Amino acid sequence: MKTKVAPWIATAALGLVSFQGFAQTPAPAPVLGQVESVDATARTFSVRLDDGSALVAALAEKARLLKVAPGEKSLQNAAPIEFGVVTPGDRVLIRGGSRSDGRIDGVLQIVVMAKTDLAARNEAEQRAWRERAVVGTVTAVDAPSGQFTIRVSSSSSASAAPPTPAGAAATAEVSMVIDAKRATLHRYSDTSAKFEDAKPAQVQDIAEGDQLRLLGTQSADGSTMNADRVVFGSFKTRALAIERMDIATGTLNVKDLESNEKFALTIAAGGAIRRIPAEMGAMLTMMAGGGARPGGPPRDGGAPTMGNERPEGGSGRPDRGAPGTGAPSAGMGGRGPGAGGPRGNRGMQGVVERMPTITLAELKKDDWVGAVVGKIDASGRAIAFNMLAGIEIFASRANRRGGVDVGMPAGLLDGAMDVP
Repeated sequence: MKTKVAPWIATAALGLVSFQGFAQTPAPAPVLGQVESVDATARTFSVRLDDGSALVAALAEKARLLKVAPGEKSLQNAAPIEFGVVTPGDRVLIRGGSRSDGRIDGVLQIVVMAKTDLAARNEAEQRAWRERAVVGTVTAVDAPSGQFTIRVSSSSSASAAPPTPAGAAATAEVSMVIDAKRATLHRYSDTSAKFEDAKPAQVQDIAEGDQLRLLGTQSADGSTMNADRVVFGSFKTRALAIERMDIATGTLNVKDLESNEKFALTIAAGGAIRRIPAEMGAMLTMMAGGGARPGGPPRDGGAPTMGNERPEGGSGRPDRGAPGTGAPSAGMGGRGPGAGGPRGNRGMQGVVERMPTITLAELKKDDWVGAVVGKIDASGRAIAFNMLAGIEIFASRANRRGGVDVGMPAGLLDGAMDVP
């Protein structure tokens, strides 16, 4: 649930590329990296390549230096620049020359993307994901038509979802049909919510129940969208009871409060564990739609409540808001590892991020926790990408499957998935 963008300069990778559009001669192969230092006297650059190795590039007497903007796919709009314009942190594509160990001499052409231009581009992209992203759960897929339908919570995607009608519940859910025929799609790994581990995908790779985020153009009534970018994965927001803990191995044995399914859970590296402070309890139960006094009597013969009950007609399950952290992409214009960015629904995420972080050792048996969880594997194990303790404050009662319904505010745990 981190929102800080890691410094991209150290590992930013220009997203252009298909820099293949620039490689107009078959050999030698272009070299891609980031400038670390410049020696104006010797006319050389020290470059850190994307594979981590270092290289000194020495320019030929008539070498050409060209500057392009992030997103360009050809040299049509490239502008000639002087050697002294290139600075540490710029991304460069080096072509021509003779390469030996740690050095390339006689470089014929260097294509430059300035760090300042990359920073501006990255900030604009992050702003778009933060302010305009739609978050939802897939309910149907029509792969031949390139479309799918998602369920969107009016509170978990407040900046993008259609307005909630007057008198309707604040967490009302609406359906939205997404046309993704022209969209760029990425599917997250089942064991990682990092964009660097996501793979290019197609609409047919999307399945019912997948969680996703997308950017695009909505219709006036908010019922449809033409998507430009879609990121998705098989993540699920679960309400869990801790049955056993092994701090030494970092493993929790848990039971899904809704379905009674039991499995072993570990926290992903970098995953956050937070606890709901007592002073936030009343506010959050109101956001969940509660109103009854804590510890109130059961309804319909159900189990005694553990907190404020939800009004009749509640969802009967934890919110399935999309989980919510850029990474080297193959080319000059991507972003480096760990550059996870801000997400949509900043209101709810802002609330969550103000909650105190805790360690695994501060949890205990019988605690209730909400978690964004990946697929449970054949051995009965799964990974949690973030976790929130103290969800006992939300409404609870027996459900028809013999489990417990826990109504968390929509979007409360929308914070595991990295955005590009």
